[in-house]
Amino acid sequence: ALLLVTLAGIGAVLWGFFNPPDIRVVQFDAGPVSQWRAQRIVGFPEQRVYVVALDDGRLRALDTRIEATRCVAQWRPDDVRGTAKNPAGLTGVFEDVCGGGVWSMLGDAISGSDKPLRTPLVDARPDTQGRELRVWVELVNPGR
Repeated sequence: ALLLVTLAGIGAVLWGFFNPPDIRVVQFDAGPVSQWRAQRIVGFPEQRVYVVALDDGRLRALDTRIEATRCVAQWRPDDVRGTAKNPAGLTGVFEDVCGGGVWSMLGDAISGSDKPLRTPLVDARPDTQGRELRVWVELVNPGR
């Protein structure tokens, strides 16, 4: 039994060595921090990400790629289904037209799914000259 467990462990290590996971992490500049005082939600269609300003001043990024349906959730700014979960009772939801899921502007599941939207890391760092704080969003495996 010990020999079998040892061989299985060695086999797992070799499998992992010759089949590394395909994980790519990319960061993109979402603009200056100062822009978020005037805007509540901004979309970045190329990255399939939206950045939302929360009531407490923090920012949340939402990855709109839906793994289950292989579709991208669309932002519907006038949809009233999100008013109960959105900040300040604002209208708008993300909708997966392929699977029927609906999420609030914070990424909380409203209907058609029990999973929230993924929330990539958001960080504020100074620009290269150190003059202006900029918002950076970290994406895992973008473009899939």
